[in-house]
Amino acid sequence: MCLTVPCEVLRVDGATALVRRGEAQFEVSLLFTDDPVAPGDWVAVQAQRHVQARLTAEEAHDILALYARLAAMMEGDGAPHA
Repeated sequence: MCLTVPCEVLRVDGATALVRRGEAQFEVSLLFTDDPVAPGDWVAVQAQRHVQARLTAEEAHDILALYARLAAMMEGDGAPHA
């Protein structure tokens, strides 16, 4: 199973886009989405290869916050206690 990760679009070049996730930048394919994508948009990227959908900035930030919370729980910094 692959999770999609919110990334910010930096540049669009035909069927590919340069995106940023944190400090990392990489090229992704736009072939799996019908949504128009432009620089400044947020997109859901699967396996650092394919854009699955365009996101609102609020959706992207909510997902990133959830992932951060899950990471903290896995590290024992807020794991639910039984």
